[in-house]
Amino acid sequence: MSIADDQYRKKLKNAADFLLSGGTLLSEPCNKCSGIQIRKNNETKCIICGNTTLPENNNTTKEVEKIVDSDYVAQLSEKIIKRLNHLINSIGSDKNLVEEEQRLRVIDNYIKILEKIKLLE
Repeated sequence: MSIADDQYRKKLKNAADFLLSGGTLLSEPCNKCSGIQIRKNNETKCIICGNTTLPENNNTTKEVEKIVDSDYVAQLSEKIIKRLNHLINSIGSDKNLVEEEQRLRVIDNYIKILEKIKLLE
């Protein structure tokens, strides 16, 4: 298992934990890497690069109000479901058990994110 795999797993787990503990997915991409951001307790954090923005650096109030835009939530859910279908269909196709285990963890995290999204609706 490579260091990059470990870092990816850690970031994905941290993002899922952040969501499960009350974080909210933002519609605005990260300014640093264009990744998906999560906000909790006035702290905005990028899932991909880990960039953290404190309240004084956050976007305007009008932009923050778009956090739980229902169209965005629906689009995000649709993307996650498509990705889940792809990952589920590829279970068992890989002879590398480490990659298979990683795939299953990603599936589990996506399901947790979908459950969190359902709570927002």
